[in-house]
Amino acid sequence: MKRVKAYLKAKADPNFTNENKLTLLDIAMENKHTEIANLLRKHGAKTGEELKAEGK
Repeated sequence: MKRVKAYLKAKADPNFTNENKLTLLDIAMENKHTEIANLLRKHGAKTGEELKAEGK
């Protein structure tokens, strides 16, 4: 949680994707980190599928 908060505080993109097109939100959800997922959502994070649907 500390790292995610620091990442967001640094104004980093919450929708950054890795080489597998997974976002931080995808990873948090896969690992059942509900608190982190909620924090990311509050900062505009989306899943890779949501981004794909938007054409991003």
